Amino acid sequence: MKGFFNPRTVAVAGASKTSMKLGNVVLANLLRLGFRGRICPLHPDGGEIMGLPASPSLGHVEGEVDVAVAVLPREAVHGFVRECGSAGVRRVIVSAAGFADDGVEGKEMQRRLLETARGQGIRLMGPNSVGTISTESGFVTSLMTLEPLKPGNLSIVAQTGLFAGGFARWISSTQRFGLAKVACLGNKADVDEVDVLQYLREDAQTGVIAVYTEGLRDGRKFWELAREVTSRKPVVLLKGGRTDLGVRMAAGHTGSLAGEDAVYRGALAQAGVVQVEDVEGLFGCSKALSYCPLPRGPRLGIVSITGAGTVLAADACRRRGLPLPPLKKETLRRIGEVLPDWAWMGNPADIWSATLFADVEGAYRVVLSAMADQDDVDMLAVLFTLVPESDFDGAALLSEIKERHPEKPVLACFLGSSREDRERWFASLEDIGIPVYDSVERCVEAAWSLARCAERRRGERFPWGEQVQIGA
Repeated sequence: MKGFFNPRTVAVAGASKTSMKLGNVVLANLLRLGFRGRICPLHPDGGEIMGLPASPSLGHVEGEVDVAVAVLPREAVHGFVRECGSAGVRRVIVSAAGFADDGVEGKEMQRRLLETARGQGIRLMGPNSVGTISTESGFVTSLMTLEPLKPGNLSIVAQTGLFAGGFARWISSTQRFGLAKVACLGNKADVDEVDVLQYLREDAQTGVIAVYTEGLRDGRKFWELAREVTSRKPVVLLKGGRTDLGVRMAAGHTGSLAGEDAVYRGALAQAGVVQVEDVEGLFGCSKALSYCPLPRGPRLGIVSITGAGTVLAADACRRRGLPLPPLKKETLRRIGEVLPDWAWMGNPADIWSATLFADVEGAYRVVLSAMADQDDVDMLAVLFTLVPESDFDGAALLSEIKERHPEKPVLACFLGSSREDRERWFASLEDIGIPVYDSVERCVEAAWSLARCAERRRGERFPWGEQVQIGA
């Protein structure tokens, strides 16, 4: 698999000298993202494309080609794969759709394509695949224009090219976390989740793995591998095709046969995989696992400036099975220094009454410090409302908390804000490794994923409750 992510030489078929075809997008991305290997455009007339010398065929390329990208019409793919075999190319990414995703004829074409590839000793990614991204090498085969991506420890394995297209652009332009590897597998005629997961298990840059699948070809093999991987690295998974309509759409998208959802959920839970309900959950949990240490346990302390936040947080924790430890006498004594005599304080902690007695920053500081020092609080969630009256340097305060308790994850949630305030606070908090969320449910879900992975890492049974469906 390494040659699909960090090749020394890539050949691109399907670029044009006169128009901006998709093959040119691949070349432009390789140049823009600073691919450190050799780029060999293929064109029947040779010459030059985008400042790069083009070869009329693979046989004319000097030296070994590690991977070939076929940005070609469906009808031309089979012949190109045969050409790759003759030229000694052992990895091919096929972008064309219209194979198993397009009825009986397409399925037969895919079968013959795979037969030819295997006969030539070729590993095939796709068809219907936009291939891979590696921030380590600057390698990218996406068919959509991308800007440079920040390196990080999150790797993504997906059946859809969306994660190397629209979502990659969203990450590069709006998010603070970075990526290690992205693999978009398409129809999975050959290379599938098991192949890539085996590679990422040993990849030094990858610390967290996010998976989007519409159906697993070998569920038993994936389960056995996932059980091994999750003891070392968190795996977060979103499965598409969980309803009757979703199953039909998956068959038309990537030709996948989506299995019974309850079977998937039960098996993957046993393997220690964090399962989420939607894309927001996939990124939200993956981000928390990328930023935060794994906690000692599942017990969450919550501080909010609004009573509604404490109610919503309590409901979310109950649905997720996260314990909320009661505040101890010493914790309450310290918090009492900034409370009116009539005020009551619990966990979740509503600090509104404390803001009447002290300034907002002072109230957060005292309550958060006391709660963080309590030994049976494993994680902290801080709920902010961003209005002028509550503005202060939240990043500085939470940096102090993190410095005193580096073993305790800290997460943040914004309950209302202007766009400008959100962007400012978001950048300042995420830049110090605090994941930020726009709903209490997402924040608690992320804390749940941290606790679940911590239990799996210790090899313990998950004793404090399974995930309950949102809305249950």
